[in-house]
Amino acid sequence: MKALLCPLILILATREVSLQMSGLVLTNFVTNLVKSKNAIIFSCFIGDSRDTTQALMEIDQFVSFVHLDQNYSLSSILTRENYARTSVFVNAQCNGTSKLVSEASEQRYFNKTYQWLLWGVDIDIDSLFPLDINYVGPNAQITYVNKSENGYAYWDIHSKGRHLRASLEINLIATLINGRINIVRNIFQLQSIESRGQFNGLTLRGASVIDKDDIYTNEQIESILSRPTKDSGVAAFIKYHYELLGLLRERFNFSVNFRNSRGWAGRLGNTTFRLGLLGIIMRNEADIAASGAFNRINRFAEFDIIHQSWKFETAFLYRYTSDLDTHGGSGNFLSPFSDKVWFFCLLTLAIFSVIWIIFEIIDGFFLHRGDNLKALSTKQATNKIESKIKTTCIERVLQTFGAVCQQGLDPIPKDRSVRFLVMTLFLFSLVMYNYYTSSVVGGLLSSSDQGPSTVDEITSSPLKISFEDIGYYKVLFRESKNASITRLIEKKLSSSRSSSELAIFSHIEEAVPFLKAGGFAFHCEVVDAYPVIAEFFDANEICDLREVSGLMEVEIMNWILHKNSQYTEIFRTAMCNAHEKGFVERILRRRQMKKPACQSLYTVYPVSLSGVSSAFIILICGCIMSLIFLGLEILYVKFEIKKVFNKI
Repeated sequence: MKALLCPLILILATREVSLQMSGLVLTNFVTNLVKSKNAIIFSCFIGDSRDTTQALMEIDQFVSFVHLDQNYSLSSILTRENYARTSVFVNAQCNGTSKLVSEASEQRYFNKTYQWLLWGVDIDIDSLFPLDINYVGPNAQITYVNKSENGYAYWDIHSKGRHLRASLEINLIATLINGRINIVRNIFQLQSIESRGQFNGLTLRGASVIDKDDIYTNEQIESILSRPTKDSGVAAFIKYHYELLGLLRERFNFSVNFRNSRGWAGRLGNTTFRLGLLGIIMRNEADIAASGAFNRINRFAEFDIIHQSWKFETAFLYRYTSDLDTHGGSGNFLSPFSDKVWFFCLLTLAIFSVIWIIFEIIDGFFLHRGDNLKALSTKQATNKIESKIKTTCIERVLQTFGAVCQQGLDPIPKDRSVRFLVMTLFLFSLVMYNYYTSSVVGGLLSSSDQGPSTVDEITSSPLKISFEDIGYYKVLFRESKNASITRLIEKKLSSSRSSSELAIFSHIEEAVPFLKAGGFAFHCEVVDAYPVIAEFFDANEICDLREVSGLMEVEIMNWILHKNSQYTEIFRTAMCNAHEKGFVERILRRRQMKKPACQSLYTVYPVSLSGVSSAFIILICGCIMSLIFLGLEILYVKFEIKKVFNKI
């Protein structure tokens, strides 16, 4: 019995030795090909855990061994904390290999982080990677090892998209004969964009957003997006990213079959199910999108960013007219000074007038009493002094007002104290006049600041507003809780409009005649409006054009792919190269039109009634006060005459 067991044990031991991986093959892969520092071994043979691990540790590798027949969690083994570049060795002779490969594909571990080596001696490559293993793309770093006539051969394996039924592409990396490695091609060159940049006409799944009815076929979408002119329902950044997609198509030689979405984002009811373009990309129903997406914190965990260059900028566009001077700076002569300055000026002049009158009274009593005054009786002298004081009060108030208005002073005071006081008054008038005129001239020269300059001022202005008929405005009005937007909706968008007025949602071509006539503001992406405005506005009208941003944020848009997409690295690298070579800048200059320049030397804006209303109010108040004083004087004269008659 013992004689029968010994050959059986020897046969089993010999078989296990033949099935375990060769330490020489692995050490040459690590030291001469990938030059990694961390190794993880997936195997079901004791020899691999002993001999192969020992061979790798002898070349300073940090080694982890995972038994395929035992329970393990791949996400806890392949983590962010793996040291440097990691090599993953898999003995494909084990029964658990299919489960491991399927799980690695599902969790996107065939990427640029890990160098995979599959010991596939006597195993067909197609059986290791059937079509249901989807994630073996251009970013995969997989090396397949099998036996050759005199030794072993290393093969690079990748695909342009197994989910698209693309075939596996196999290239020889090196051979190992008699313990000596012969490198045919550098492994990093084989795994680079230069070697994997030919898709051979593969058709990728695409998505875009066209907010129009009856857009279903790829031919319709391509026809609309390829037109250089503006199309209704198509945002400017959609066509821009479509042109960028054209750069990738030419670089990698692939085509795209588009599907259309009416919007970008949204969720189904109270669920987490995403709608629109973002939902299509997140569920990996499209490989690439001809559109950008806004920066949102919750989106970084769901999407990869391959490029950023488009500046999304929207604004209210309107033509300035004189009735839109919200600040009243065109003709309001009170506006150069604040209310506090005017108050302190009036208070200072009142105090100055009182001091001047006091000086005159003191002068009249003590310094210039004449002999004729001595000759008069005490009662007559007192009456004459009182009459002179009344006259002095009125004259000094008028002279102070005239001095402030720089109208001169007549007669000139004879006393030195009064002269010094008057000189101070003129100096004060000069300084304040300079500040006043400088503020007025500066306000007139800065004519670009005229008109509403914020969303709240647009809401309060007499302007009627409209928006481009595109999806993101409707989402904004439905979901935004911003107080300014709420007020805008209540005041500007709630009332009905006649057929002759511009609709709430319209197109740029329809809005331009209303903008040209004035009284309307149109909100859109500004780069779409500039070419039409430059075509229909004359030089003076372009100078009257105003922009008010703030309703939507100005931001750089992201070109996104599905999270951990197999095309992220290769497309991101290609876009970096295109940006460095100027292709992106060329498309940007063509797509992002600049605002038409104001070529008029100057523009004269008429002063509105609201601008001069304060002057008319002061004039009317002055007339009323003069009438009141006239009435008081008449009553006073009648009273004095009555007193005289009563004495007689």
